[in-house]
Amino acid sequence: MGSLLPYQSKCRRILCLSAKRRETIKYGELAAALGLKSPRQQWSSVLDPLSESEVKKTGADLTLIVAFASAPAKSLSRYFSNVRGGAAPGTTMLNPLDEKQVAAFKQELERVFDTYAKVNY
Repeated sequence: MGSLLPYQSKCRRILCLSAKRRETIKYGELAAALGLKSPRQQWSSVLDPLSESEVKKTGADLTLIVAFASAPAKSLSRYFSNVRGGAAPGTTMLNPLDEKQVAAFKQELERVFDTYAKVNY
């Protein structure tokens, strides 16, 4: 699996449209929308740079809307990024069993939806 960086612009547009609809998108759905045959990709190669650039532009991490399709983290993002706090994207794993972390993630996800409801893409 190679870098997905060439897909960054298309990926951003897909994520913006999904966020505008207040919907998460599963990795498999994102792969299909990008024309990729498998959901198993090197997602960090496109999502980490996208996370950093979107936080700089909007203050919200657009990549939080990319979610797992199955348990134990169903409907949750793989990472609970803290790029606003200075940490690199993808450094803080989201623990689906940590109720406080899940609640904070859901609150941040709502903020992402609110932010991207009015962002032009």
